[in-house]
Amino acid sequence: MTENYTNHDETIDFNEFLFLAAVGNRTGSLEERLDIVFDLWDVSNDGLLDQNELAHLISAMYDRAGVKNRQGDQDPHKRAKEIIKKLDITGDKKLNKDEFINGCKNDEVIRKLLIPDP
Repeated sequence: MTENYTNHDETIDFNEFLFLAAVGNRTGSLEERLDIVFDLWDVSNDGLLDQNELAHLISAMYDRAGVKNRQGDQDPHKRAKEIIKKLDITGDKKLNKDEFINGCKNDEVIRKLLIPDP
């Protein structure tokens, strides 16, 4: 396993394993994979992804893709804020599961960033 798939201690913890399984799952539907990814990154267990949780997801996807430059438009917190602004229907500046899943399904750029093809 390369360092892009680990927390840089040369091991994979359980959440990293689940995340990789969800992203790399070739048999589950897109909606099933998005559902799993949402649940894994909703660390507060409140049924919402806030900007910080979404930024951590984006950082993990950057790690997976080997993205080194995370400044300017590539800053995970900036990207998270932009994604929430675009997908947040309820106006609470967070994404509920439906907003996340429907937004990812309907926006190819966001979908490819957050859950690339296996």
